[in-house]
Amino acid sequence: MVSVKEKKTKKVKVKDDISDEVKDSFREHAKFYQQYDVPPQWENQPIACKEPNLDPFKKVNWKNLWEADQKGRLFFKKENDQIVWSYICAEAKSGRGIKDVAEDVVAHIKTGDLQITRFAYADGYMDDLIKDIESKRELENDLFDTRCDLFFTDVNMELQQDKDLCNAINATWLSSKVTAVGSEVRGIWYSGELKQPGVSKYEDIKIQKMKLSSINKKECAELVQEIKDYKEAVNPWSYDGINGNYGGPEKTWYTIEVVPINPNSEVDYTILEKIPKLAKVVNEITSVDKCTWLVITRVEPKNGVIQRHTDIGHDSWDYQTKNGPKLGRSLRIHFPIQVDEECIFTQVGLDGETEDFRLKTGEYYYMDKRKPHWVVNNSENYRFHVIMDIECEQKHLDALL
Repeated sequence: MVSVKEKKTKKVKVKDDISDEVKDSFREHAKFYQQYDVPPQWENQPIACKEPNLDPFKKVNWKNLWEADQKGRLFFKKENDQIVWSYICAEAKSGRGIKDVAEDVVAHIKTGDLQITRFAYADGYMDDLIKDIESKRELENDLFDTRCDLFFTDVNMELQQDKDLCNAINATWLSSKVTAVGSEVRGIWYSGELKQPGVSKYEDIKIQKMKLSSINKKECAELVQEIKDYKEAVNPWSYDGINGNYGGPEKTWYTIEVVPINPNSEVDYTILEKIPKLAKVVNEITSVDKCTWLVITRVEPKNGVIQRHTDIGHDSWDYQTKNGPKLGRSLRIHFPIQVDEECIFTQVGLDGETEDFRLKTGEYYYMDKRKPHWVVNNSENYRFHVIMDIECEQKHLDALL
């Protein structure tokens, strides 16, 4: 490995003349991470709920391991020619995420500071890994700068071994990963005053019907037809991203975005004009101007899926929301307008257990959008939902509890 003193700051380009022996050694190293990322209990899960590989744009492969090693950012230990622990560091970037986090959570993080982006260790080697990390903190030219804690990105906090390590070294965990944000509600690893407090009365609310007037199935069916007519006239159902619509990697669901998640974008009022019954659904609970996100989703029949994910809306970095529903903050509402018994909505609770829900057409449901959730539509019909992030008012809390 390259020593800390020899670390490079410029981007290292992978050269074609790297020997096959070197490539193979880093390929074996990459397998160590891949095996660590998928615990046994997830191996045989259906595709909709199988934990994704952390970040599809940051998969550990031989090239990025080699580059990290050349920069002095890869640290690992071998015993009997087998890797027993490894971790990768990178410099904090100046993107929006790290800037907002630096301001809101741990202000001393700055561009250029090192972060641990990934780590993995074999059974029985956590203490040894901790010793190595702590030794880096004690260097004269502190590898981790002058911070009293470390922070992590792209770390899967649903793995108990990740939580154990973060807790042992009093680390601050930060991540832009939506899959990790959901598990945040079960184990906050922020340091200091932002550490997760006890569960409040609003914290562990399951998906539940709100105490609001329902809309009959006939009107819901008419709304579905308005949506179909509008879509066929404007742009036939597709997954090409036209008009800001998207379908996810599964290509079995589709979204029409009315109020965009980007607060700087404009509301598409033409959709509200073409689909007038949509306004009634919104107005029963709030108004369009109090929606921070408003979409119509369609999931295909016969095993259409929306894979496991979490949602945090455009208030992504508003950490006040981690205590559950709060006045003035966004509240996630689902309103099914066409759904069958065979369409299953699954959510992970604070205890880590999953629970299946069968939502009813014409009812308003609250959902904690931070918790991991997914959908499998096993019915013969399309599943249509109106989904809203709305400004939380007292009347909504009253309808919730």
